[in-house]
Amino acid sequence: MVAYEDEAVVVVDKPHGMVTHPACGHPDGTLWDLLVPWFASRGLGRPGMLHRLDRATSGLLCVPKHLEAHRRLERALRAGRFEKGYLALVEGRTNDEGTIDAPLARDSADRRRVVVCEKGKPARTYFKVLRRFPAHTLLRVTIETGRTHQIRAHFAARGFPVVGDQLYGGARPALPRLFLHADLLAFPRVGGPGMVRCRVALPPDLQCVLGRLRLNDPPTAVYWSGQTTIV
Repeated sequence: MVAYEDEAVVVVDKPHGMVTHPACGHPDGTLWDLLVPWFASRGLGRPGMLHRLDRATSGLLCVPKHLEAHRRLERALRAGRFEKGYLALVEGRTNDEGTIDAPLARDSADRRRVVVCEKGKPARTYFKVLRRFPAHTLLRVTIETGRTHQIRAHFAARGFPVVGDQLYGGARPALPRLFLHADLLAFPRVGGPGMVRCRVALPPDLQCVLGRLRLNDPPTAVYWSGQTTIV
């Protein structure tokens, strides 16, 4: 679960199906609940979650170890100095690359969803094709903002829902989960120069989906081994 650790932060690789932080309807069994004893065993205070991932999304989250680290990284996050990259398999065949710049707001008809709305909060998503399949496209996605369900809502609005996303119209190809994985996270190093860049591999279940969709050869070029660097 731990992808990177230093004196100021721990980066965890959250599995799909796990809620990030306790909330209404999810009082326990969250990532935060797992981190509390982990922090205590190291003589640290209670963890403060800096950002979140949807329950259905797997991947990297940065958790500060102390208050000063939280303050510095929160400022960096608000200033746009975090890089958050995702792998997403969507239905259909998108353009080779593009930007989705569309404000998002809660759907008044279904509060579980967010929709493109002129009066919503600004949201910007960038994407680039990594591999095409007959009826699907594997994308590298980065986000400039971090709205709830941003990637899911943006691609659904364009007619390319994320595979496995039943809430937004995505089909389920023998996969009981969303094909969205936060594999890349970069942020300023606390207490030193440079950036910490973390990257984790696509989970085995999602790799199996790509294997079933391959045209001729398995698309191994899009898989990365987990690695962390300080630059």
